[in-house]
Amino acid sequence: MRSTPKRSVRSLAGFGFLALCTAMLILSGCSGSDAPAVDSEPDPGAALSATLDGEWPAWGGPAGDFHLAARDLADSWPENGPPLIWQRDFGPGYAALAASGDTLYSAYREGDDDVIVALSAVDGATRWESRYTAPIAGDQIVTDFGLGPNATPLLLGDRIVTLGFGGQLRSWSREDGSLLWKHDLVEELGGVVPKFGYAASPVLHDGAVLVLVGGDRGLIALSPDDGSILWETPPSSVSYATPIAFDVDGLDQVVYMTSDEVISVASGEGRVLWREPVENRYANNATDPLWSGDGKLWVATQLDGGTRLLDLKRNGDGIEAEQIWFNPKVNLHYWNALRVDNHVYANIGGQGSILAGVSVDSGEILWRERGYEKSNLLHVGDRTILLDSKGHLAMVRFSPEGLTRMAEVRITEEKTWTPPTLVDTRLFVRDGASLRAYELGKVGA
Repeated sequence: MRSTPKRSVRSLAGFGFLALCTAMLILSGCSGSDAPAVDSEPDPGAALSATLDGEWPAWGGPAGDFHLAARDLADSWPENGPPLIWQRDFGPGYAALAASGDTLYSAYREGDDDVIVALSAVDGATRWESRYTAPIAGDQIVTDFGLGPNATPLLLGDRIVTLGFGGQLRSWSREDGSLLWKHDLVEELGGVVPKFGYAASPVLHDGAVLVLVGGDRGLIALSPDDGSILWETPPSSVSYATPIAFDVDGLDQVVYMTSDEVISVASGEGRVLWREPVENRYANNATDPLWSGDGKLWVATQLDGGTRLLDLKRNGDGIEAEQIWFNPKVNLHYWNALRVDNHVYANIGGQGSILAGVSVDSGEILWRERGYEKSNLLHVGDRTILLDSKGHLAMVRFSPEGLTRMAEVRITEEKTWTPPTLVDTRLFVRDGASLRAYELGKVGA
Protein backbone atom coordinates (compact mmCIF):
# COMPACT_ATOMS: atom_id res chain seq x y z
CA MET A 1 0.00 0.00 0.00
CA ARG A 2 1.21 3.49 -0.76
CA SER A 3 -0.10 7.01 -0.82
CA THR A 4 -0.79 9.00 -3.97
CA PRO A 5 -0.03 12.73 -3.87
CA LYS A 6 -2.97 15.06 -4.27
CA ARG A 7 -2.67 17.68 -7.01
CA SER A 8 -5.06 20.38 -8.05
CA VAL A 9 -6.00 20.59 -11.73
CA ARG A 10 -7.45 23.77 -13.19
CA SER A 11 -10.23 23.73 -15.79
CA LEU A 12 -10.12 25.75 -19.00
CA ALA A 13 -11.60 29.06 -20.13
CA GLY A 14 -13.86 31.67 -18.59
CA PHE A 15 -17.49 31.93 -17.70
CA GLY A 16 -18.85 34.55 -20.08
CA PHE A 17 -19.60 32.21 -22.97
CA LEU A 18 -21.20 29.66 -20.63
CA ALA A 19 -23.45 32.35 -19.16
CA LEU A 20 -24.54 33.35 -22.66
CA CYS A 21 -25.23 29.76 -23.70
CA THR A 22 -27.06 29.03 -20.46
CA ALA A 23 -29.31 32.02 -21.07
CA MET A 24 -29.93 30.81 -24.62
CA LEU A 25 -30.71 27.34 -23.31
CA ILE A 26 -33.34 28.72 -20.96
CA LEU A 27 -34.87 30.93 -23.63
CA SER A 28 -34.66 28.73 -26.68
CA GLY A 29 -33.69 25.19 -25.63
CA CYS A 30 -30.41 25.17 -27.60
CA SER A 31 -27.60 22.86 -26.51
CA GLY A 32 -24.84 24.14 -24.27
CA SER A 33 -22.58 21.17 -24.98
CA ASP A 34 -19.85 23.27 -26.61
CA ALA A 35 -19.53 25.78 -23.78
CA PRO A 36 -16.12 25.74 -22.08
CA ALA A 37 -15.75 24.64 -18.47
CA VAL A 38 -15.58 27.34 -15.82
CA ASP A 39 -12.25 28.21 -14.23
CA SER A 40 -12.55 27.36 -10.54
CA GLU A 41 -10.09 27.07 -7.66
CA PRO A 42 -10.68 24.86 -4.61
CA ASP A 43 -12.11 26.81 -1.66
CA PRO A 44 -11.94 24.66 1.49
CA GLY A 45 -13.31 27.59 3.48
CA ALA A 46 -16.65 27.16 1.75
CA ALA A 47 -17.26 23.82 3.49
CA LEU A 48 -20.10 23.87 5.99
CA SER A 49 -18.42 21.30 8.21
CA ALA A 50 -15.17 19.38 8.43
CA THR A 51 -17.13 16.20 9.22
CA LEU A 52 -19.47 14.07 7.13
CA ASP A 53 -21.66 11.26 8.45
CA GLY A 54 -23.82 10.21 5.49
CA GLU A 55 -23.70 6.85 3.73
CA TRP A 56 -23.44 5.85 0.06
CA PRO A 57 -22.70 2.14 0.46
CA ALA A 58 -23.17 0.84 -3.07
CA TRP A 59 -24.18 1.54 -6.65
CA GLY A 60 -27.19 3.88 -6.65
CA GLY A 61 -26.78 5.00 -3.03
CA PRO A 62 -28.52 3.73 0.13
CA ALA A 63 -31.52 2.22 -1.70
CA GLY A 64 -29.75 1.46 -4.98
CA ASP A 65 -32.17 3.66 -6.95
CA PHE A 66 -30.40 7.06 -6.98
CA HIS A 67 -33.01 8.55 -4.63
CA LEU A 68 -32.12 10.40 -1.43
CA ALA A 69 -34.25 12.09 1.21
CA ALA A 70 -34.44 15.88 1.17
CA ARG A 71 -31.54 17.81 2.64
CA ASP A 72 -30.67 21.47 3.06
CA LEU A 73 -29.37 22.19 -0.45
CA ALA A 74 -28.92 25.69 -1.81
CA ASP A 75 -31.62 26.77 -4.28
CA SER A 76 -29.08 28.41 -6.62
CA TRP A 77 -25.33 28.48 -7.27
CA PRO A 78 -22.84 31.31 -7.85
CA GLU A 79 -21.97 32.14 -11.47
CA ASN A 80 -19.03 29.74 -11.52
CA GLY A 81 -20.98 26.93 -9.92
CA PRO A 82 -21.19 25.44 -6.43
CA PRO A 83 -18.11 25.91 -4.21
CA LEU A 84 -15.27 23.55 -5.14
CA ILE A 85 -13.87 22.15 -1.88
CA TRP A 86 -11.03 20.06 -3.26
CA GLN A 87 -9.75 18.49 -6.46
CA ARG A 88 -7.14 15.79 -7.08
CA ASP A 89 -5.75 13.69 -9.89
CA PHE A 90 -7.28 10.23 -10.25
CA GLY A 91 -6.55 7.40 -12.66
CA PRO A 92 -8.81 5.95 -15.38
CA GLY A 93 -11.93 3.86 -14.85
CA TYR A 94 -15.64 4.50 -14.44
CA ALA A 95 -16.23 3.03 -10.97
CA ALA A 96 -18.37 5.40 -8.89
CA LEU A 97 -17.43 6.36 -5.34
CA ALA A 98 -18.88 4.56 -2.33
CA ALA A 99 -18.78 6.46 0.95
CA SER A 100 -19.20 6.03 4.67
CA GLY A 101 -18.94 9.16 6.77
CA ASP A 102 -15.75 10.99 5.91
CA THR A 103 -14.18 8.16 3.86
CA LEU A 104 -14.58 7.52 0.13
CA TYR A 105 -13.77 4.26 -1.67
CA SER A 106 -13.17 3.70 -5.38
CA ALA A 107 -10.77 2.15 -7.90
CA TYR A 108 -8.69 3.06 -10.93
CA ARG A 109 -6.32 1.45 -13.43
CA GLU A 110 -2.55 1.99 -13.42
CA GLY A 111 -0.57 0.02 -16.01
CA ASP A 112 -1.48 -3.65 -15.54
CA ASP A 113 -2.81 -3.08 -12.02
CA ASP A 114 -6.20 -2.35 -10.52
CA VAL A 115 -5.78 0.05 -7.61
CA ILE A 116 -8.31 0.15 -4.76
CA VAL A 117 -8.19 3.34 -2.72
CA ALA A 118 -9.69 4.88 0.42
CA LEU A 119 -9.75 8.70 0.49
CA SER A 120 -10.64 11.43 2.92
CA ALA A 121 -13.97 12.96 1.91
CA VAL A 122 -12.92 16.13 3.71
CA ASP A 123 -9.76 16.95 1.71
CA GLY A 124 -9.24 14.12 -0.83
CA ALA A 125 -6.08 12.77 0.80
CA THR A 126 -5.28 9.08 0.32
CA ARG A 127 -5.81 7.00 3.48
CA TRP A 128 -4.75 3.65 2.05
CA GLU A 129 -4.19 2.08 -1.33
CA SER A 130 -4.01 -1.58 -2.39
CA ARG A 131 -3.32 -3.04 -5.81
CA TYR A 132 -3.19 -6.31 -7.70
CA THR A 133 -2.13 -7.33 -11.19
CA ALA A 134 -5.23 -7.62 -13.37
CA PRO A 135 -4.51 -9.21 -16.77
CA ILE A 136 -7.19 -8.85 -19.43
CA ALA A 137 -7.84 -12.01 -21.46
CA GLY A 138 -10.26 -12.87 -24.24
CA ASP A 139 -10.32 -12.52 -28.02
CA GLN A 140 -13.60 -10.61 -28.10
CA ILE A 141 -12.73 -7.99 -25.46
CA VAL A 142 -12.99 -4.36 -26.60
CA THR A 143 -10.65 -1.95 -24.79
CA ASP A 144 -11.51 1.23 -26.70
CA PHE A 145 -13.20 2.63 -23.58
CA GLY A 146 -10.43 1.63 -21.19
CA LEU A 147 -9.80 -1.30 -18.87
CA GLY A 148 -11.91 -0.20 -15.92
CA PRO A 149 -12.44 -0.83 -13.13
CA ASN A 150 -16.08 0.02 -13.88
CA ALA A 151 -18.01 -1.60 -11.02
CA THR A 152 -18.77 0.48 -7.92
CA PRO A 153 -17.37 -0.88 -4.62
CA LEU A 154 -19.81 -2.40 -2.12
CA LEU A 155 -19.44 -1.41 1.56
CA LEU A 156 -20.62 -3.83 4.22
CA GLY A 157 -19.55 -3.89 7.83
CA ASP A 158 -15.79 -3.79 8.22
CA ARG A 159 -15.05 -4.60 4.56
CA ILE A 160 -15.56 -3.60 0.96
CA VAL A 161 -16.03 -5.75 -2.14
CA THR A 162 -14.64 -4.73 -5.54
CA LEU A 163 -14.85 -6.19 -9.05
CA GLY A 164 -12.37 -5.58 -11.87
CA PHE A 165 -12.82 -5.39 -15.64
CA GLY A 166 -11.48 -8.94 -16.10
CA GLY A 167 -13.48 -10.57 -13.29
CA GLN A 168 -11.12 -10.12 -10.33
CA LEU A 169 -13.45 -10.14 -7.29
CA ARG A 170 -11.84 -9.01 -4.02
CA SER A 171 -12.85 -8.24 -0.44
CA TRP A 172 -10.72 -5.75 1.52
CA SER A 173 -10.52 -4.46 5.06
CA ARG A 174 -12.01 -0.97 5.25
CA GLU A 175 -9.53 -0.10 7.98
CA ASP A 176 -6.25 -0.71 6.16
CA GLY A 177 -6.93 -2.23 2.72
CA SER A 178 -5.65 -5.69 3.58
CA LEU A 179 -7.01 -8.54 1.44
CA LEU A 180 -9.67 -10.71 3.12
CA TRP A 181 -10.73 -13.06 0.31
CA LYS A 182 -10.79 -13.24 -3.49
CA HIS A 183 -12.20 -15.04 -6.54
CA ASP A 184 -11.36 -14.98 -10.22
CA LEU A 185 -14.73 -15.20 -11.94
CA VAL A 186 -13.23 -16.58 -15.15
CA GLU A 187 -10.47 -18.94 -13.93
CA GLU A 188 -12.31 -20.30 -10.88
CA LEU A 189 -15.99 -20.06 -11.76
CA GLY A 190 -16.17 -20.47 -15.54
CA GLY A 191 -17.28 -16.90 -16.14
CA VAL A 192 -17.15 -15.13 -19.48
CA VAL A 193 -15.91 -11.54 -19.55
CA PRO A 194 -18.47 -9.33 -21.33
CA LYS A 195 -17.23 -7.57 -24.47
CA PHE A 196 -16.55 -4.29 -22.61
CA GLY A 197 -15.49 -5.94 -19.35
CA TYR A 198 -17.36 -6.65 -16.15
CA ALA A 199 -19.25 -3.51 -15.11
CA ALA A 200 -22.33 -4.60 -13.10
CA SER A 201 -21.64 -3.69 -9.48
CA PRO A 202 -21.78 -6.21 -6.62
CA VAL A 203 -24.81 -5.60 -4.38
CA LEU A 204 -25.94 -6.84 -0.97
CA HIS A 205 -29.27 -8.61 -0.56
CA ASP A 206 -30.57 -10.74 2.29
CA GLY A 207 -27.08 -11.08 3.77
CA ALA A 208 -25.45 -12.20 0.52
CA VAL A 209 -23.19 -10.45 -2.00
CA LEU A 210 -24.73 -10.78 -5.48
CA VAL A 211 -22.32 -10.85 -8.43
CA LEU A 212 -22.96 -11.42 -12.15
CA VAL A 213 -20.62 -14.06 -13.62
CA GLY A 214 -21.88 -15.38 -16.97
CA GLY A 215 -20.88 -18.63 -18.63
CA ASP A 216 -21.29 -21.62 -16.30
CA ARG A 217 -23.57 -19.65 -13.97
CA GLY A 218 -25.43 -16.41 -14.49
CA LEU A 219 -25.32 -14.98 -10.97
CA ILE A 220 -23.77 -16.09 -7.68
CA ALA A 221 -24.59 -15.18 -4.07
CA LEU A 222 -21.57 -15.13 -1.76
CA SER A 223 -21.02 -15.01 1.98
CA PRO A 224 -19.52 -11.62 2.88
CA ASP A 225 -17.44 -13.33 5.58
CA ASP A 226 -15.32 -15.67 3.47
CA GLY A 227 -16.56 -15.43 -0.13
CA SER A 228 -18.06 -18.92 -0.14
CA ILE A 229 -20.90 -19.50 -2.61
CA LEU A 230 -24.31 -19.65 -0.91
CA TRP A 231 -26.40 -20.21 -4.03
CA GLU A 232 -26.18 -19.72 -7.78
CA THR A 233 -28.33 -19.58 -10.90
CA PRO A 234 -28.32 -21.73 -14.03
CA PRO A 235 -25.93 -20.78 -16.87
CA SER A 236 -26.61 -17.57 -18.80
CA SER A 237 -24.80 -14.67 -20.34
CA VAL A 238 -24.58 -11.43 -18.35
CA SER A 239 -24.49 -7.80 -19.33
CA TYR A 240 -23.62 -4.43 -17.74
CA ALA A 241 -26.70 -3.45 -15.71
CA THR A 242 -26.52 -4.03 -11.95
CA PRO A 243 -28.98 -6.61 -10.52
CA ILE A 244 -31.93 -5.46 -8.40
CA ALA A 245 -33.85 -7.40 -5.73
CA PHE A 246 -37.45 -7.01 -4.56
CA ASP A 247 -40.46 -9.11 -3.61
CA VAL A 248 -43.78 -9.60 -5.36
CA ASP A 249 -46.55 -10.48 -2.91
CA GLY A 250 -43.99 -11.90 -0.49
CA LEU A 251 -41.94 -13.88 -3.02
CA ASP A 252 -38.39 -12.52 -2.99
CA GLN A 253 -36.63 -12.32 -6.36
CA VAL A 254 -33.42 -11.06 -7.95
CA VAL A 255 -33.70 -9.57 -11.43
CA TYR A 256 -30.72 -9.21 -13.76
CA MET A 257 -29.97 -8.51 -17.42
CA THR A 258 -28.24 -10.82 -19.88
CA SER A 259 -27.12 -9.88 -23.38
CA ASP A 260 -30.65 -10.48 -24.70
CA GLU A 261 -33.02 -11.12 -21.75
CA VAL A 262 -34.20 -9.94 -18.37
CA ILE A 263 -34.25 -12.87 -15.93
CA SER A 264 -35.83 -13.24 -12.49
CA VAL A 265 -34.62 -15.87 -10.02
CA ALA A 266 -35.82 -16.82 -6.54
CA SER A 267 -33.61 -15.23 -3.91
CA GLY A 268 -31.89 -17.85 -1.78
CA GLU A 269 -32.41 -20.54 -4.42
CA GLY A 270 -31.40 -19.37 -7.89
CA ARG A 271 -34.48 -20.99 -9.43
CA VAL A 272 -35.69 -19.13 -12.54
CA LEU A 273 -39.09 -17.52 -11.93
CA TRP A 274 -39.58 -15.78 -15.26
CA ARG A 275 -37.62 -14.44 -18.23
CA GLU A 276 -38.44 -12.04 -21.05
CA PRO A 277 -36.49 -11.12 -24.22
CA VAL A 278 -34.74 -7.71 -24.25
CA GLU A 279 -32.93 -7.61 -27.58
CA ASN A 280 -31.02 -4.95 -29.50
CA ARG A 281 -28.64 -5.01 -32.43
CA TYR A 282 -25.52 -4.92 -30.21
CA ALA A 283 -26.64 -7.62 -27.75
CA ASN A 284 -25.87 -5.71 -24.57
CA ASN A 285 -28.04 -4.24 -21.84
CA ALA A 286 -26.55 -1.56 -19.61
CA THR A 287 -29.52 0.21 -17.98
CA ASP A 288 -30.88 -1.02 -14.65
CA PRO A 289 -34.54 -2.06 -14.49
CA LEU A 290 -36.74 0.19 -12.29
CA TRP A 291 -39.12 -1.12 -9.64
CA SER A 292 -41.26 0.92 -7.28
CA GLY A 293 -43.47 -1.61 -5.52
CA ASP A 294 -46.62 -1.20 -7.64
CA GLY A 295 -46.26 -4.48 -9.52
CA LYS A 296 -44.81 -2.76 -12.60
CA LEU A 297 -41.20 -3.25 -13.77
CA TRP A 298 -39.63 -0.77 -16.23
CA VAL A 299 -37.08 -2.48 -18.50
CA ALA A 300 -35.15 -0.35 -20.99
CA THR A 301 -32.31 -0.88 -23.42
CA GLN A 302 -30.53 0.88 -26.26
CA LEU A 303 -31.33 1.68 -29.90
CA ASP A 304 -33.92 -0.63 -31.49
CA GLY A 305 -34.44 -2.45 -28.18
CA GLY A 306 -36.67 0.28 -26.74
CA THR A 307 -38.46 0.07 -23.39
CA ARG A 308 -41.19 -2.19 -22.10
CA LEU A 309 -43.29 -2.19 -18.93
CA LEU A 310 -43.90 -5.58 -17.35
CA ASP A 311 -46.74 -6.44 -14.97
CA LEU A 312 -45.57 -8.93 -12.33
CA LYS A 313 -48.01 -11.12 -10.41
CA ARG A 314 -47.37 -13.96 -8.01
CA ASN A 315 -48.79 -17.35 -8.91
CA GLY A 316 -48.10 -19.88 -6.15
CA ASP A 317 -44.33 -20.41 -5.95
CA GLY A 318 -43.79 -18.53 -9.20
CA ILE A 319 -44.23 -15.10 -10.73
CA GLU A 320 -45.90 -14.34 -14.04
CA ALA A 321 -44.63 -11.49 -16.19
CA GLU A 322 -46.82 -9.85 -18.83
CA GLN A 323 -45.83 -6.98 -21.11
CA ILE A 324 -48.17 -3.98 -20.80
CA TRP A 325 -46.59 -1.73 -23.42
CA PHE A 326 -43.50 -1.37 -25.57
CA ASN A 327 -42.10 1.89 -26.98
CA PRO A 328 -39.15 1.60 -29.41
CA LYS A 329 -38.55 5.39 -29.16
CA VAL A 330 -37.69 5.24 -25.46
CA ASN A 331 -34.17 3.86 -25.60
CA LEU A 332 -31.43 4.16 -22.96
CA HIS A 333 -27.90 2.84 -22.69
CA TYR A 334 -25.23 3.18 -19.99
CA TRP A 335 -26.72 6.12 -18.07
CA ASN A 336 -29.42 5.87 -15.43
CA ALA A 337 -33.11 6.78 -15.23
CA LEU A 338 -35.27 8.04 -12.38
CA ARG A 339 -38.78 6.96 -11.55
CA VAL A 340 -40.58 9.70 -9.62
CA ASP A 341 -44.19 8.83 -8.78
CA ASN A 342 -45.73 7.58 -12.03
CA HIS A 343 -43.18 9.03 -14.42
CA VAL A 344 -39.65 8.20 -15.56
CA TYR A 345 -37.08 10.86 -16.47
CA ALA A 346 -34.00 10.03 -18.54
CA ASN A 347 -31.98 10.84 -21.64
CA ILE A 348 -33.27 8.88 -24.62
CA GLY A 349 -32.41 8.51 -28.31
CA GLY A 350 -29.59 6.86 -30.23
CA GLN A 351 -27.07 9.42 -28.97
CA GLY A 352 -28.78 9.95 -25.62
CA SER A 353 -29.10 13.64 -26.46
CA ILE A 354 -32.78 14.17 -25.58
CA LEU A 355 -33.88 14.51 -21.97
CA ALA A 356 -37.46 13.30 -21.66
CA GLY A 357 -40.35 12.62 -19.32
CA VAL A 358 -42.23 9.36 -19.91
CA SER A 359 -45.54 8.14 -18.51
CA VAL A 360 -45.21 4.80 -16.72
CA ASP A 361 -48.88 4.02 -17.40
CA SER A 362 -48.72 4.35 -21.18
CA GLY A 363 -45.08 4.68 -22.27
CA GLU A 364 -45.97 8.00 -23.90
CA ILE A 365 -43.17 10.56 -24.16
CA LEU A 366 -44.67 13.62 -22.43
CA TRP A 367 -41.91 16.11 -23.20
CA ARG A 368 -38.46 16.36 -24.75
CA GLU A 369 -35.62 18.79 -24.08
CA ARG A 370 -32.18 19.15 -25.61
CA GLY A 371 -29.08 20.56 -23.90
CA TYR A 372 -27.91 17.57 -21.84
CA GLU A 373 -26.41 14.34 -23.19
CA LYS A 374 -26.25 10.88 -21.57
CA SER A 375 -27.07 12.24 -18.12
CA ASN A 376 -26.78 10.48 -14.78
CA LEU A 377 -29.47 11.66 -12.37
CA LEU A 378 -29.72 11.82 -8.57
CA HIS A 379 -33.09 12.69 -7.04
CA VAL A 380 -32.85 14.58 -3.72
CA GLY A 381 -36.13 15.61 -2.11
CA ASP A 382 -37.92 17.91 -4.54
CA ARG A 383 -35.07 18.30 -7.03
CA THR A 384 -32.63 16.36 -9.18
CA ILE A 385 -28.87 16.72 -9.53
CA LEU A 386 -27.91 16.10 -13.17
CA LEU A 387 -24.41 15.35 -14.50
CA ASP A 388 -24.20 14.76 -18.24
CA SER A 389 -21.42 13.07 -20.19
CA LYS A 390 -19.86 16.39 -21.25
CA GLY A 391 -19.33 17.80 -17.79
CA HIS A 392 -22.55 19.82 -17.38
CA LEU A 393 -23.68 19.87 -13.77
CA ALA A 394 -27.21 21.11 -13.13
CA MET A 395 -29.88 21.26 -10.47
CA VAL A 396 -33.36 20.85 -11.94
CA ARG A 397 -36.94 20.03 -11.05
CA PHE A 398 -38.78 17.42 -13.13
CA SER A 399 -42.54 17.25 -13.57
CA PRO A 400 -44.91 15.64 -16.08
CA GLU A 401 -45.10 19.07 -17.75
CA GLY A 402 -41.36 19.56 -18.24
CA LEU A 403 -38.05 20.58 -16.73
CA THR A 404 -37.25 23.66 -14.64
CA ARG A 405 -33.59 24.64 -14.32
CA MET A 406 -32.51 25.94 -10.93
CA ALA A 407 -28.76 26.13 -11.58
CA GLU A 408 -26.25 24.98 -14.20
CA VAL A 409 -22.52 25.12 -14.92
CA ARG A 410 -20.00 23.16 -16.96
CA ILE A 411 -17.39 21.92 -14.50
CA THR A 412 -15.04 19.96 -16.77
CA GLU A 413 -14.25 19.24 -20.41
CA GLU A 414 -13.27 15.66 -19.56
CA LYS A 415 -15.69 12.78 -20.12
CA THR A 416 -18.12 12.37 -17.19
CA TRP A 417 -19.72 8.96 -17.55
CA THR A 418 -19.62 8.08 -13.83
CA PRO A 419 -22.68 8.90 -11.67
CA PRO A 420 -21.91 11.41 -8.91
CA THR A 421 -22.05 10.54 -5.20
CA LEU A 422 -23.76 12.74 -2.59
CA VAL A 423 -22.84 12.51 1.11
CA ASP A 424 -24.80 14.92 3.29
CA THR A 425 -24.55 18.05 1.09
CA ARG A 426 -21.15 17.23 -0.44
CA LEU A 427 -21.16 16.09 -4.09
CA PHE A 428 -18.26 14.01 -5.43
CA VAL A 429 -17.65 13.95 -9.19
CA ARG A 430 -15.27 11.72 -11.16
CA ASP A 431 -14.18 12.58 -14.69
CA GLY A 432 -11.54 10.99 -16.92
CA ALA A 433 -8.62 12.46 -14.98
CA SER A 434 -9.67 13.74 -11.57
CA LEU A 435 -11.97 13.72 -8.56
CA ARG A 436 -13.76 16.83 -7.32
CA ALA A 437 -15.74 17.66 -4.19
CA TYR A 438 -18.43 20.37 -4.33
CA GLU A 439 -20.50 21.84 -1.52
CA LEU A 440 -24.18 21.97 -2.46
CA GLY A 441 -25.45 23.13 0.93
CA LYS A 442 -26.51 26.63 1.88
CA VAL A 443 -23.05 28.04 2.55
CA GLY A 444 -23.06 30.98 4.93
CA ALA A 445 -26.78 30.72 5.63
